[in-house]
Amino acid sequence: MPKVSVLVATIALGAIGLVSCGGSDAAEKSAPEPAHQGMTAQEMKCMAEKYAEDNTKACATKGDTSGDHGGDHGDAPAALANPLALTPDGLIDADKVDLSGVAGVSKEDREAAEKLLVSTIKILPRWSDPNQAVADGFQSIGDAATGEEHFLHWDWIEDDVIFDPKLPESLVYKVDNATGTKTLEAAMFILPSKYTLDNTPAIRSKLVQFHLHNNLCFTAPPAPQVRGLTTAEGGCNPPLVKFNPNIQAHVWIRANECGPFASLLGVGAGQIKPGEERSCIMDHTKVGL
Repeated sequence: MPKVSVLVATIALGAIGLVSCGGSDAAEKSAPEPAHQGMTAQEMKCMAEKYAEDNTKACATKGDTSGDHGGDHGDAPAALANPLALTPDGLIDADKVDLSGVAGVSKEDREAAEKLLVSTIKILPRWSDPNQAVADGFQSIGDAATGEEHFLHWDWIEDDVIFDPKLPESLVYKVDNATGTKTLEAAMFILPSKYTLDNTPAIRSKLVQFHLHNNLCFTAPPAPQVRGLTTAEGGCNPPLVKFNPNIQAHVWIRANECGPFASLLGVGAGQIKPGEERSCIMDHTKVGL
């Protein structure tokens, strides 16, 4: 099964009332907390498991099952002309990046995307150790139980620097919850609030798609932790506070089944611009080439 990334923030989209994947008697008899009061580690883990199959299907059809307000999804996903190569340590080979073959992407857009991917691959591994990330000001949002953990640098979100892998707003780690091992796999570039889905940087194309999450509730600063969904009225029940819906885009430095700029899939995909098709650029990567 392909790797599936599920951000806890969007796991909250379906987390209401779920406490156990296995349906044990003890779990069935216990009353779950309302989602706005915070999700337990077990709830987050179960949501990741519950949506794994749906997310895999979403990638295979270039679609999204979470009500993303996108357009028609088509019959088959687009694909890179040549699979991205990997180095022995599992990173995309920065010396062999080729994003050609996707219809509707201009030469200028392709070259801009390739430049961003290459620079991110080369620079981001300075934070391969999450302890170094913490030392440099990144803070976990507390979603390791999902198998993915996001570290945000809150001070860098509203600055004037965008798409700079030396100053990424968020780092994404793959978490082995059995061993506690965390493997850096992506940057999540979060843009300042002056940008919107209708006002994006020039790098936007079929390769690089922006999305946002407009329904998330966090604990208060200085170390915000994601804890659930907004209410029906769009707010958060105190003491939780709402996360600003800044637009964002991922750059994966390790293989991703929907390409190096894919958003999270299925229930974790967030919202895209109305009328757009969810981007999934298939990459059947060959290891070691």
